[in-house]
Amino acid sequence: MNMNFSSTGVLRDGSGRFTGQGAFDTDLPTPKTKFTTLTEVDGDLREALEGADEVLASCAETTCGVATVVCRASPGAGKSRLARLLMAEKARRDEECRVSFHLPTLDLAEEAANEARDLGLKAQAIRGRSAKRPDGSGTMCAKVDLVERASRLGIGVRDSFCRRVDEDGNEQRCLHFSHCAYLQQFRTEAEHAFLATNYLSLPDPVEKCDLRIVDETFWQQFLSIRDVSTVAFIEPRTFFPRSMASDHAGLLDAAKQVVAALIDGSSPLSLPFTSEDYSKFSALEWQGKAPDPDLAPDQSGVLQDHLLKHAEFCFRQVSKFSAIWSVLADAKEAGLSETERLRLRTDGDRHFIRILRRKELLHSEPMLVLDADADDDILSALGCDVRAKHEVALRPNAKITQLHDRRMTNGSLLTKPGIRETWRQIIAREVLIDKLGQGSGVLVGATRKVVRAFFKDAGHSFDGMTEEQVSEFMLETKLHGAQWLWFGGRALGSNRYKDCSSVVVMGREELPVTALEDQARALWGDTPGKPLELIEPDETGMLRMPTATVPYEMTNGSAKAVQAPCHPDQRVRRLQLQSREFSTRQLIERLRLARSSYPKRVIIGCNIPIPGMPVDDLISWQELSPRRIEAAAIDGLLGSGGVRLSPDGLAKAAPNVFPTQEAARTYLKRNEVRFSFACDSDNGKFLGDRLQFASLRRNVRHARRESALLLRLSGDIRGDAERLWGDLKTFELVKC
Repeated sequence: MNMNFSSTGVLRDGSGRFTGQGAFDTDLPTPKTKFTTLTEVDGDLREALEGADEVLASCAETTCGVATVVCRASPGAGKSRLARLLMAEKARRDEECRVSFHLPTLDLAEEAANEARDLGLKAQAIRGRSAKRPDGSGTMCAKVDLVERASRLGIGVRDSFCRRVDEDGNEQRCLHFSHCAYLQQFRTEAEHAFLATNYLSLPDPVEKCDLRIVDETFWQQFLSIRDVSTVAFIEPRTFFPRSMASDHAGLLDAAKQVVAALIDGSSPLSLPFTSEDYSKFSALEWQGKAPDPDLAPDQSGVLQDHLLKHAEFCFRQVSKFSAIWSVLADAKEAGLSETERLRLRTDGDRHFIRILRRKELLHSEPMLVLDADADDDILSALGCDVRAKHEVALRPNAKITQLHDRRMTNGSLLTKPGIRETWRQIIAREVLIDKLGQGSGVLVGATRKVVRAFFKDAGHSFDGMTEEQVSEFMLETKLHGAQWLWFGGRALGSNRYKDCSSVVVMGREELPVTALEDQARALWGDTPGKPLELIEPDETGMLRMPTATVPYEMTNGSAKAVQAPCHPDQRVRRLQLQSREFSTRQLIERLRLARSSYPKRVIIGCNIPIPGMPVDDLISWQELSPRRIEAAAIDGLLGSGGVRLSPDGLAKAAPNVFPTQEAARTYLKRNEVRFSFACDSDNGKFLGDRLQFASLRRNVRHARRESALLLRLSGDIRGDAERLWGDLKTFELVKC
């Protein structure tokens, strides 16, 4: 693509018009990813994973955290497959090693377990208590609602709901114990468990292992971000005995002072309390907790429900109250004058104390992390002792086109139907190009809210459906001829879209400033000597992300950059990369680009540079958007296989583009009829094997000669045309 820059470095389009702030030349060093060739990747990965195994096998117990090795290999490199293969090789050598393999979803865990069994491993996919039984007849645990409620209270599930043996050897069992689908899956000889990543944060491990292999990211589930109403925090505690009236009064007085300080904008750490005082308040809160429910496995569900209700509300409040005092105690002990782990949040006229902490990594087994986006600082904050790391990057076999003059915010995509209609036309063009070429499908990605908006535009109603049902419907239903996916967990690890020839990504996942900074506060808040650089509100009270010059990695080596919103604190910026740039790359890589046998098409509909995605063409929004005649022709071709390029034909074939004949007639008078999708831009050849221009005259009164564009659906193209438009007086093919 030819780009012309003005003397100010602002990009002009092909007609010389300014396109706004887009890509520009830069003197900054440009990214140059060191890619591993496909011929080397298997050897490099094997060396990395075997080296990781040696490091973790030799790890002595450490007080620094969980011994961890990180393998950052590109999506589709084959790291997960090779890890299972190496496990099978160890098993054949009779080297005992019980492994728990964590994956983003249960579906991926079952897929991996099947592959492991094919390799000869004794493997078992572990379904959670709330998961459906394999035969679809209910959930794995018959009391899943009660169990999950108890688990949130920190109550031991097995002793309270499954089976308990007292000191005298008396046994109490759940009524469903002998035929419980959840428990039965552990009564196997499997040595390798495959389970969802969320098991990592559970306090009671469901399986014993020597090594954990974690496939894809997992750090977000270890963030604890909770709100406490300031009104509730200063109210009297319900279960304090009268004998503790003095302590109770002192606690409430301190709580009022903390709330007043936060509302006033001052630091609670300036109050006249020591670290020991705050620790005592934290311990005191638990003395005001309702007694633990006396649950037993052989109780009825009705009784267990009654006992849980009695404890739930108070427990939730007490655990949050105690957390506030613990944060203050830790900050005071560290000698800090302010705490980053508490902040005041206002909702209308109500105030809340937001508590930002990280959960402990409870499992101590050595861990191998297979994640292209793994970040050492984030892992270390969670308690991982990173002993070694390996990187393997593969070049995408793709032609990557990126929009450079629009950010395509979530707000603009949700509130402007005209932008969504243009994207619909872009998607339709990709679907037609795929149909004329590989015919293997197009994937479209965006945020879930934007995907839902497109489905609603198309007339789909989700009334009466749960959010999970809505998600399944959108994943399973083709829209505008394409498959749809959204950023996040759904776009991790899946091979479902690997055969698609094209991917279109609209916008990006952009977390608000407060959400990013809350994540950072939870991970790194109150680190002595390393305060976070948080963004201050402007004169209107808004938090605005500053922009920075971010270079693109260009295939041709040119030095181009763009102004992009970037957080000034490098730790927060790491989190921004995880949720924004890397989530975009993960979605794109569902096409498994590196191992594709042909160059696939990638359209990145946002100007944020994506690491590891070298750009072939930077394109403006005007250039990316189909011309009206092109959009109408595409709708006609996809709708029925042909379109007459006359006012009547265009209005009938594409009412979304030309709602009336007069609109089409006016356009044709003023614009040239040409179609960029009809030619392969790489070699200039007309895609004539399936797409054909024709000149025809219909056998109707007052019919005039008109041009038409047809898909060749059979060996008789005139017959195809007559099936669309009736008998023809004349018909002849026209060369491009």
